[in-house]
Amino acid sequence: MDWRRIDLNLLKVLAVMLEERSVARCAERLFVSPSAVSHALARLRTMFSDPLFVRTGSGMLPTARAQSLERSLSLLKALLAAELETDRVSATEVPFEPGESVRDVRIVSPGALELSLLPTLATMRARAPQWSLTIEPFERRSYETDLATGRVDFVLSVGGTTPIGQLVDADVLWEDEFVVLAGPRSVLHEGFDRISTELYLAQQHIYPLPWPTSQNYLDVELARAGRHRKIAFSVPSYAALGYVLDTTDLIASMPDRSARALMCCHPDLRLIHLDPPRKSQLSLLWGISALREPAISWVRTIIRNAAAAYDGADGGTIRSINSNQV
Repeated sequence: MDWRRIDLNLLKVLAVMLEERSVARCAERLFVSPSAVSHALARLRTMFSDPLFVRTGSGMLPTARAQSLERSLSLLKALLAAELETDRVSATEVPFEPGESVRDVRIVSPGALELSLLPTLATMRARAPQWSLTIEPFERRSYETDLATGRVDFVLSVGGTTPIGQLVDADVLWEDEFVVLAGPRSVLHEGFDRISTELYLAQQHIYPLPWPTSQNYLDVELARAGRHRKIAFSVPSYAALGYVLDTTDLIASMPDRSARALMCCHPDLRLIHLDPPRKSQLSLLWGISALREPAISWVRTIIRNAAAAYDGADGGTIRSINSNQV
């Protein structure tokens, strides 16, 4: 299909129908008659050789083909919005005062950061007391549409799949080493500071479930070699790890900064390195067009400074952050 032959007004109808899932509401938003919307849908169905919407008791439900088109339309809308915002007043002309504003910031984050970086973001409260911060669990998928459309403001990604390009940008905040924690009852507790993959796999593990083992980069790497961890206990978060490690012979694996933070509350745990070492980067991702908003630019600086201030090599301590500099 030659895109130059497409009536772009039809895409407007499709985009609004995907949001409203009602011919009447779509017509109302576009200031046209319901029959005009129905006529446009008929042309769209011919164009894409698909029903696109199925009428049900709860409304017009999109087909799988329509859902796939929804992502492309969302990215197109975000890109156009970024281009059309060039006339917005810059932050230098109107000083941004976080203490006088109200906003909900939504961040996607892996569970391990609950022990390290996320608590440091409380520094934002000092200058933005009316703001709220919502943390969503990280999934192994692309967040390009979420960031480009503003559904989420930032993604803290460990080996994520979100592409960097016209709509999304990123910074590397730090590099973590994947380490092991063992309690006093583990056979590893009094052993070497560094263990082989063979000895590591011979132990029984507790596994916090940030995502299934089939998506965890370590387990995927092991599976390619026909090897697997012995996971004896799976838990939904990192909250119970310290107590379980203190009272059982199980071991746990996590980024070194998270491990050192956990050791602050459970000093009997021992940190053990893997040989060969395995490392991964923590990246901060954001929608490029969103940075035109002073609030988002300010929060990005908060996160960057919090990551820089977090001293994972010194037992998970946090150096002070001067909030006047952010």
